[in-house]
Amino acid sequence: MSFRIAHFNILGKNMAGTMWFHYARDFLPPWFSNKHWDWSRAAGFPRSLMWSPEQGRSRFYRLQVLIKEIRALRADILCLVELDCFTEFQDILGREGYDAVFQPRPGKQDGCGIFWRREVFGAVGPCRGLIYARPANDRIAVGQVLTHLPSQRQLLVLSTHLHWDQAAGHQASEAEELLGLLEDMAADYQRPAAVVCGDLNALPDSEAYQILSRCLCDASFGPDGAYAEGAFTTLKPDVYYFARPKGQGDGDHWHWQDGRHEVLDYVFYRDLELLKPVMVPHMSKELELAERPAKRQRSAGDGYWSGGWRFRGSPAPGLAEHAEDDAWRPPRVRGQLQLGIPNRSSESRSGDFET
Repeated sequence: MSFRIAHFNILGKNMAGTMWFHYARDFLPPWFSNKHWDWSRAAGFPRSLMWSPEQGRSRFYRLQVLIKEIRALRADILCLVELDCFTEFQDILGREGYDAVFQPRPGKQDGCGIFWRREVFGAVGPCRGLIYARPANDRIAVGQVLTHLPSQRQLLVLSTHLHWDQAAGHQASEAEELLGLLEDMAADYQRPAAVVCGDLNALPDSEAYQILSRCLCDASFGPDGAYAEGAFTTLKPDVYYFARPKGQGDGDHWHWQDGRHEVLDYVFYRDLELLKPVMVPHMSKELELAERPAKRQRSAGDGYWSGGWRFRGSPAPGLAEHAEDDAWRPPRVRGQLQLGIPNRSSESRSGDFET
């Protein structure tokens, strides 16, 4: 069987706001721009990016960009995590030939979804969900066995999103449980080939990655068997916001979070031949985009531009002197784009397999 699979974290409909991704302020509706509370918590958060034109006028709508990306991927199987709008995707993709299953997180709107092109795959039995033991009632995985209709061979697909805090170390125990789910489901179906897609919130040298690598192959590796220098699957620019330090009383001040790029999202597989490695962007290409004169750049290669003007330096000059000045703004360099959401190339993963 031959097929293409894709995975990405959509950054949930109600999560892509300015509390956690402060550079998103550049894509708020026009009537929000240049207000004091764009940089503070005074008006409450999150100030989410607009989702669709039905919400009002905006420079940017996330749903149309996500659907555009999904169509461009041409995937036979699609795994989406942090999915807090499953019904919307199910309706849109259902009309375009996909069936789907979904597992929500306990008590949350978001979860993990698996979509497959119904002319290529058919479901075998119900999906199976897993709620990880630690931390309790927080993160989940969902598994679905599919039949590849042209060949009548079976494929087990798992989608997951592990705990966000790398320092807490929950990802390792979650990875062990995920492998347990894989083996249990595989035993029920006479060990089909398997693909595991996930935002592990863990780096390639982490314990969680090593656990999964014991019996699974990383589909992002090319012929040299390693990630290219500058590879990333998640990217954030510098963040500045004016807020009260956690656990303290009066006295807001400026906070700065250094930008970073990391590999956190993966496609693993076993008992399959990798025809085309999963695409992972490289920072060098993104930097070339950032240095060009910025005029609402859109190109066939880079998709939607990443938005926001770059800050002057890291940290921006004047941060220490203006730490308690709520009227100060980190100076920006107009014409040089910073990187972050929306960024069509920074989170999508797709590759081709066969057996």
